[in-house]
Amino acid sequence: MADQKTLIRIMGESDIVDVTMTHKAASHALLMGLDAADRVNLLGHWMDQDRGAELVADQNYLDAITIIASEIIASKITANSALASQFEAGANFVLITLLREKWPVGSKAKFKTIADRVKADHTYLAHICAAAKLDDLDDEDSLKQEETRQLSLSLAFYKANRRRFANSSAVQGLIKG
Repeated sequence: MADQKTLIRIMGESDIVDVTMTHKAASHALLMGLDAADRVNLLGHWMDQDRGAELVADQNYLDAITIIASEIIASKITANSALASQFEAGANFVLITLLREKWPVGSKAKFKTIADRVKADHTYLAHICAAAKLDDLDDEDSLKQEETRQLSLSLAFYKANRRRFANSSAVQGLIKG
């Protein structure tokens, strides 16, 4: 996996951004002092409310977005995991969704404190869809088709976890559809 280009498609509430997975050290000024959960919330915040396209135009933000997405993937590649097997088989495309988390009644203050650490309005849940091997990572039609396939394969996960996602989350429409 380290030798091949891996495209990560990040799908947030309102934005879709593609980055190339990196294996470099995860040090970046925008990420200093943030743990893994804070980084997920920061990336979710950046991919919400139509911020993503503007942010990836700035190399500094693009680097931070790439680091966070790469860390999310790397944290799930463990020995004998399905994701590791997919990459060993040559997968070079993976879709990550970052969707708003539902704040249970009586827990708003706790979740708000977590969101405030990265100046976000919500907390976010990251879900890695299955990785796939694509012949041409520059073919936008193939990428879109695989994105749709990955979302449909993840539909069971979204339905089983529907109560974890905010009512305002885009996934609610996918589940009902």
